[in-house]
Amino acid sequence: MSFVVMPLRVIAALCALVFVLSFCYEIFISYSPQTTQKWVLSGTVFILAVWAIFEMRPIEKHVHSLIVKNLRYLLFCQLGIAIIRPGINFLVDMNTNQNWVMFHVLDMKWRWILLVTYSGLFILIMDAIIGLFSFNETNKAKALESQMLDSLNALALARDNETGNHIIRTQNYVKILALRLIKMGHYKNELSDAEIELLFKAAPLHDIGKVGIPDNILLKEGSLNDDEWQIMKTHASIGETILSSAEQEFIGDENVIKVAYKIAGGHHEKWDGTGYPRKLSEQDIPLSARIMALADVYDALVSKRVYKKSWSHQDAIKEIVSKKGQHFDPLVVDAFILEEDQFLAISRQYEDS
Repeated sequence: MSFVVMPLRVIAALCALVFVLSFCYEIFISYSPQTTQKWVLSGTVFILAVWAIFEMRPIEKHVHSLIVKNLRYLLFCQLGIAIIRPGINFLVDMNTNQNWVMFHVLDMKWRWILLVTYSGLFILIMDAIIGLFSFNETNKAKALESQMLDSLNALALARDNETGNHIIRTQNYVKILALRLIKMGHYKNELSDAEIELLFKAAPLHDIGKVGIPDNILLKEGSLNDDEWQIMKTHASIGETILSSAEQEFIGDENVIKVAYKIAGGHHEKWDGTGYPRKLSEQDIPLSARIMALADVYDALVSKRVYKKSWSHQDAIKEIVSKKGQHFDPLVVDAFILEEDQFLAISRQYEDS
């Protein structure tokens, strides 16, 4: 979006000149009887207004925003006044031999109305330009956020001992659970449409902390011993550290990295307080992490690993229901039961090859 910056500066300068010259025109013609000077000044205003409209064209092609449309309309209004005002003067000059006197009377009658109109248009145009500058900066920030998120996702996938389909499956699981919780009337304040979209985007980063786990543990073909398991569990804290460092680079109070930070650090906590890394319990565990916990466990159960066979969908359901109120948030389990068919469909659609 950086291409927008220079045209915006040009438009801002042109609009300022149009206003200043229009204002000067209204003052100048009150004291000058020379028609040539009036036409030169009004012609300059007209050319500058047309130039500003022309500079709007590349922005309109790339930026689809109400701000852009409003700015275009305001520029056309400015152009219209630049045409109408000298047109009125021309008609007056054509119908009287006392050009200066009649023009002066016309100006005294209408000058302040026109000045207020010019001023109002200028203020609206400048406000639109400021809004467009803000829109441009926001888009650039979002583009940077998207690039950083892609890089973090690539890093997480490169060091994850799961497959790429695991990320796709868990993304869809958490979204389905969140939407079902809304339908059930639960957590409406925490699960707006925007929050659910952030949850969907943040889900792939839940195990990014595995980048800090040694290969001999992360890639071990078999069960981990107690010491290795203690090291493996540190991936939750490592993930928090990584994402907390990246969070300050992102915009907004509730951005995707902040949600990912909560998920990474909390998706191994348990409802009864026996999880890790902080042994949080119940509502102290972020909702996003409680949703991710169930999605992650379900996928781990029904997926084949080098150290285990895949469970059937029904066995996975029984296991999760048995841990209701212990490992999992009871409401999230209720949502899972209502969406079990969707879980099965997703697991089959994105099954590992």
